Amino acid sequence: MTTIEIDFTIPEQTIEIVENCNIIGKCIGRNESQINSKITFLHKKPRTNSRINIKAVLFDYSRFDFEGLLKIEKGAVSTDTYLKIDCLVVSDKAFARAIPSLEINESEVKGGHGATIGYLDPNQIYYLKSHGISSEDSEQLLIDAFLS
Repeated sequence: MTTIEIDFTIPEQTIEIVENCNIIGKCIGRNESQINSKITFLHKKPRTNSRINIKAVLFDYSRFDFEGLLKIEKGAVSTDTYLKIDCLVVSDKAFARAIPSLEINESEVKGGHGATIGYLDPNQIYYLKSHGISSEDSEQLLIDAFLS
């Protein structure tokens, strides 16, 4: 199965899925960075599978605004695809917006999507600190776990 990495520097793009693949997108927003991205994941061929995982970690005043469209064209029978977007907002001044959507023009397919936007869990940080790990290291450990 092929792995494709998303380039978030391109504000609007279409990724045509022609073979079974994993698509990965990871971004980290710092300072006042802004990531605005609109991507269409296009299935035209029959019997293609894709898993799309996007993760964003946002610090400071950074912004992540993402729209992802899974589009399955007529004739792409037996397609199986899923889009998952997860955002971790580390700063109370950071902003995340994730909008997954589907456009399905074929009847014999599997397609789904999901999105989450969350914060570092103070209970997890407390647990790590109670085991001798500093606040900074606890946060970094949780961020690394989120991105893996």
